[in-house]
Amino acid sequence: MTHQDATPGRPGWPPPPTHTQSCGSWEMKERLGTGGFGYVLRWLNKETGEQVAIKQCRQELSPKNRERWCLEIQIMKKLNHKNVVSAREVPEGLQKLAPNDLPLLAMEYCEGGDLRKYLNQYENCCGLKESAISALLSDICKYVHAQH
Repeated sequence: MTHQDATPGRPGWPPPPTHTQSCGSWEMKERLGTGGFGYVLRWLNKETGEQVAIKQCRQELSPKNRERWCLEIQIMKKLNHKNVVSAREVPEGLQKLAPNDLPLLAMEYCEGGDLRKYLNQYENCCGLKESAISALLSDICKYVHAQH
């Protein structure tokens, strides 16, 4: 299998794997995206079919950004809402594949893609429809209300 990178690399970041990585029953399938702290890889459990998205932090972070990275993981683990991607336990053995001492963030894998890609679609070039925004705001309000 060849590796397909969905996003361009960033200077100074470790390159994405050019071959299939495996760890026990888990196999790295593709790079899903790149963000401010690192990149996200899709992993598949060959025995169960379970898929997870693993966010891996790049190596060179300032002390402040290292703290922010760890805080992001803590927040993601506490969030629990049907419209928010949920955190998962990092599959056994995958943490040792991290290029540094920072923890990995495992999340549920969503096949529908990411919000940025959705918003960049031609039919959404002028923003979302009023009904979509209303539904989104309603969900946000329900979540905030349930947390207080």
